[in-house]
Amino acid sequence: MRVKTLQILWHDKEPIFSVDFEPNGAGRFATAGGDHNVRVWKLAKDDHDLPVVQYLASLTRHAEAVNCVRWAPNGGTLASAGDDGSILLWQQTEQKEGAAFGEQEDGALETWRVAHILRGGTAAIYDIAWSPDASYIISACIDNTSRLFDVKEQRCIEGLADHGHFVQGVAWDPLGRYFVSQSSDRSLNVYTYEYKKSSIQVKLAGRQTKLDLAKCASRGENAKTEKRISPVTDENSAPNSCNNDSKAPSKAFRLFHDETLTSFFRRLTFSPDGALLFAPAGVYRSDAEAGENRNAVHIYGRGRILSQPLIYLPGNSKPSIAVRCSPVTYKLRNIRPDGPVSPPPVTSQPANRSPIPPPVSLFALPYRYMYAVACQDALVIYDTQQLDPLAYISGLHYATLTDLAWSSDGCTLLMTSTDGFCSVVSFDEGELGERANVVVSKTIGEVMNTPPTSPPRAVPMEVDKPSVLVGQPTMQMKRDADKPGPEAPEKKKRRIAPTFLGVAAPGK
Repeated sequence: MRVKTLQILWHDKEPIFSVDFEPNGAGRFATAGGDHNVRVWKLAKDDHDLPVVQYLASLTRHAEAVNCVRWAPNGGTLASAGDDGSILLWQQTEQKEGAAFGEQEDGALETWRVAHILRGGTAAIYDIAWSPDASYIISACIDNTSRLFDVKEQRCIEGLADHGHFVQGVAWDPLGRYFVSQSSDRSLNVYTYEYKKSSIQVKLAGRQTKLDLAKCASRGENAKTEKRISPVTDENSAPNSCNNDSKAPSKAFRLFHDETLTSFFRRLTFSPDGALLFAPAGVYRSDAEAGENRNAVHIYGRGRILSQPLIYLPGNSKPSIAVRCSPVTYKLRNIRPDGPVSPPPVTSQPANRSPIPPPVSLFALPYRYMYAVACQDALVIYDTQQLDPLAYISGLHYATLTDLAWSSDGCTLLMTSTDGFCSVVSFDEGELGERANVVVSKTIGEVMNTPPTSPPRAVPMEVDKPSVLVGQPTMQMKRDADKPGPEAPEKKKRRIAPTFLGVAAPGK
């Protein structure tokens, strides 16, 4: 693994708010910045070398800062949104002459045009997400709403006003049953939708705000269990995971940070198979009556998406603001929770040797995914097989991180920051494991789409500071003192995250 901050004037030293790789785009990706521009780049990677970035084009039709860029699931079309309240859909064109003003720049290798403009209001948009079939886009707005757009009809078809503060993150279920939104009002909303009479009907299915400790098992029972958690059903194999005694005193605490969290974004995401939902900006404490909140990322299973989280990730010193999953599926590693890596299987076993146990996994999935968590001051890389992180990276940027993106081959991870720089984490082929090449079958999809028939149970996995499995050391990367880092940004007026102070009384 190699890490480097790329010394490029990405957006003329203005903050970079978003980054996204084009699916199967041969390394093409886009960034969004505070200079009102979207820029398209191409990343080329040589063996044993850090990737080389090539500038392709600048897209300059936005009137204000651009907060989010997301490629359509099938590639080709790029959606961008920002403080001007509009979503622009960009498509590449081969015709360079006669391009509209602002759609082309000298030195660009590609020409892009605005294919559609989606308008639903004037409020700034912090995040957007495509539906799996690229027919719809959901947006997160600072007027406390999420807006659903029909791409073909080029109009807003639904305004969801179920939050009490800024909506800062949205995500769409890859299997096409849910979409979710996260707000600074400390809630996560889950919506279901269905098609009726050539229209889409949306329903608020659940709202996640608190964790009820009275229903949870003791700390030791959950921390020591070695059994796997199923993310696709409401059944849990961990013993004594819940206490359903209605006479137990109610102890609950909020799941997420409030509006005082100094971040524009709470970018949540689904795993590529739709089995897991990762929600950043989380908090956790073992006792609702004493102790301080700890930063966390809450992980929900598909079978319990309308109930309590399955587990939480032990937090960093600063809150998490974004989570992104690698699109590559990997085979489970032969690791054991109480010892070193298991030896490789052999064709025949001696009579006096016990069979090698199958790989152990945190979740009851036959494969694993890599996912990255961007905290305000650090990047942490995990996989779904274990709770402990695989890598911890800090000291790369002067300011807070804003977004993450994985390349299609899973070997490159980009992170952006408000200091105007972008860093790259590069992995060698096979460094993260052996690819599984698993495609979620229709049968598995139907199981995941089936909501639980009984009330789901809360299964928080409470652990202290991460301790890595023996034989799987954490790679902690910090910028060396003798190596040059990014140039310090010039001091100028900063973009301040607004804070809700309350409603003034009449006459005040």
